[in-house]
Amino acid sequence: MNARNQQFQLTVDLRQVRDAVSAVFHTLLLHRSIGKFQYKAESNYQLGSIGVEEVDCEFVDLTYVRVNSAKLISKIKDEVDAFCVDVSKAAGCGADMNTLQSKSPSHITHGTPLLSARIALEFYQRRKRQWPLPEDQVPWEVWQLQLDIVDVRETEYFERMRENVAESLSELVISTCSAINRSQYLPKMPTKSELTNVFDDTFSDCQPYLFRIVRHPLHTGDKRSETSTFLTSSGLSAVKKLLKDSLLF
Repeated sequence: MNARNQQFQLTVDLRQVRDAVSAVFHTLLLHRSIGKFQYKAESNYQLGSIGVEEVDCEFVDLTYVRVNSAKLISKIKDEVDAFCVDVSKAAGCGADMNTLQSKSPSHITHGTPLLSARIALEFYQRRKRQWPLPEDQVPWEVWQLQLDIVDVRETEYFERMRENVAESLSELVISTCSAINRSQYLPKMPTKSELTNVFDDTFSDCQPYLFRIVRHPLHTGDKRSETSTFLTSSGLSAVKKLLKDSLLF
């Protein structure tokens, strides 16, 4: 089965990475989660409801909606935090990205391009194979987010970045909702014995489709992996021009 593959790209300041990834992934999971199954028989069930809540981004002028599940929120936070640590190290910061705002302004007015980083949210289903082979985990939908990450130091330009990224993220969320609501393949609703082949039933208050977050390798030191998307010199120039054009009146 060929998985549907959606790709999105954003230019963000280093401090906005966490907000951007969280907003996109929680939007996707909101549309790929349902209430808990309550089975009356093997194939006879009722669905519960899920709660939602609004979240204000810290470094982007945007509010998004997510499933109100403490365990799901914690799971996504752990993955996004690990990605942010990887990005921070690759960018040569070695510090929490939230502390960068207190640093003295750089002499580069419109920001310094740092790197590109990719992270993906995959939905999959389990399929049993003949003994002694382990079960197969087959992706049916993949959402890839590429972030072109820059470092904007001057307060005036960072405030514009807050607005620009909010606008870009809003468009991305709308595109995501449009794409996710199209008539397309979804795993069929499972029987009671097949539930864990399709849904993650480890949450007490919601039931998302089975998913995993994939962090692609980043450029570190002098080694470059084949899957790394660290910007080339020409890419750096292109991002710098794009950033400068977007921040100027």
